[in-house]
Amino acid sequence: MLKYSTYRSIYENVPVVTEQSSKTWGIYLKSKMASIPLNKLLFTLLIVAIFWTGAYSVFAGGTEKPTGEKQVIVQYGDSLWRIASLHKPADMDTRVYLDSIRRMNGLKGPDIQAGEVLSLPVW
Repeated sequence: MLKYSTYRSIYENVPVVTEQSSKTWGIYLKSKMASIPLNKLLFTLLIVAIFWTGAYSVFAGGTEKPTGEKQVIVQYGDSLWRIASLHKPADMDTRVYLDSIRRMNGLKGPDIQAGEVLSLPVW
């Protein structure tokens, strides 16, 4: 038998790797999250949160009745949105004020003509 050999094992100084110890916490957590539909849940919660904040901003500040009204003559180039944004109360959403103008004047759409007289609610 040989006393000395130049053969060197390729398996020397290689730690024994087991299934559990090879995974770091990040890889382990990532693999567990992939099996749970967490992304779908987070996406659904994001959509609900966006809808909730949008609905709140639409319906916020406009629940009380107007105390009066003022008359405005529509000028050439005016739009219902521009009139609403110029004359609305500071704490009210433009969409809410625009809806109240439509209801007060019986308008079905956004079409207005120059020379029309619009009644605007005053809070």
